[in-house]
Amino acid sequence: MGLRKAAKLYNVPQTTLQRFVNNNMPPEECVKLKIGRKTVLPAELEKQLVEFLVEMDNRFYGLTRTDVKRMAYQLAQRNNIPHPFGSNVTAGRAWFDLFIRRHKNTLTIHKPIGTSFSRANGFNREAINKFFDMPEAEYDKHSYPADRVYNVDETGLTVVQSKIPHVIGLKGKRQVGAITSAERGSLVTVICCMSAGGTFVPPMMIFPPEKLDRHADERSTTWSNRQVSPFWLDSNRAFHRVV
Repeated sequence: MGLRKAAKLYNVPQTTLQRFVNNNMPPEECVKLKIGRKTVLPAELEKQLVEFLVEMDNRFYGLTRTDVKRMAYQLAQRNNIPHPFGSNVTAGRAWFDLFIRRHKNTLTIHKPIGTSFSRANGFNREAINKFFDMPEAEYDKHSYPADRVYNVDETGLTVVQSKIPHVIGLKGKRQVGAITSAERGSLVTVICCMSAGGTFVPPMMIFPPEKLDRHADERSTTWSNRQVSPFWLDSNRAFHRVV
């Protein structure tokens, strides 16, 4: 089959087929051959950079876009690799976008959550194994049924909205405000408790003293007396103090 007929039959540019034919390469190698401009950093060096980024992310010290671009510039400089980065001491945005696209199956951009050092230090294999070994030993020793095993957790509810939607306003205005209930709100602590069998205890809510005095039911005889005290909130929206 000639080049013109093959190009028309398989919808491949004739010049592309001509270039592969002139290379005198086996078809298996022609299929694996990548066409286009080569990357600034070699494949092996990019692989090491990807492994380093993943390792730093696992250690809660993930690198930002600027850090990655600065590292790419330093790698090219110290390994005497020609690069088009110029004198900005960092790689360009185009290089970073293509770098993420090349390794999209491994890397992505996240918005991290602030984690304290003590919490990160306590989250390790030894501590996790110890956490699961302790209840397992107690289960084997006492044979607790499912309705005797409870889990308790707490969460915080803010009285001020945290997400404010975008609004339409005057173009060029530097500061745009939106009315909320307060600038900063105190948290209301909610404690939930549920067993492995499906039974649960009504949630306990701990109110700040100034919030409780204003919003507590006047018919209720329970008051915080300017001290933070735990209260139960039943289905009738009545408060009951925990003794």
